[in-house]
Amino acid sequence: MSGIWLVSYVALWVLLLLMALVLLGFVRQLGLMQLRLGPESEPLTTREGLEYGTPAPEFEVPNLLDGKGRISMRSLKGRPSILVFFSPACSACLDLAPKLAEFHRSFRRKVNVVLISNSSSQSSLDVAETFKLKMRIAGDKSGAISRAYRVRATPFAYRMDAGGIVRRRGLVGSFEDLEDLLRDPQKDEVQVSLPG
Repeated sequence: MSGIWLVSYVALWVLLLLMALVLLGFVRQLGLMQLRLGPESEPLTTREGLEYGTPAPEFEVPNLLDGKGRISMRSLKGRPSILVFFSPACSACLDLAPKLAEFHRSFRRKVNVVLISNSSSQSSLDVAETFKLKMRIAGDKSGAISRAYRVRATPFAYRMDAGGIVRRRGLVGSFEDLEDLLRDPQKDEVQVSLPG
């Protein structure tokens, strides 16, 4: 009889430890969601990423949307640019897609908008077709551009001035977040660190 009690006692402790691990996983996910969405209606400015005032790293890749031209930081200079790092597998990115299309329609004459997708060309084009995205789309399946720009989470965006200098960065989740990227950061703006 004592053998059954011992086995059930050990099994209950194992079950309790598994439940604690699952709970920690949920708490971490809630924290990531809070970081993505944020309590405020502005981009979540992070400490991660390129420093303000630094030149944006150069890259040159084909434009996936038209298959003809190429996208490079050199070709974007002369006008402010918004680079949005995006993953078709990210639900927050898919939620942002219609707002990104609206933002591009509203501001395309004032600012370059480029979507940098970390997925296959076909997945990126499928998202573009589904959400009627008409901005330039750069493929970054290897992750080279994301690494150069120190992007760890999506949807993440940068604003560069006409000279290609980083002026703003952060996680974005709404039209307003994208709009706020066009403004200069406040001196007292809080910056958070991404988990992980």
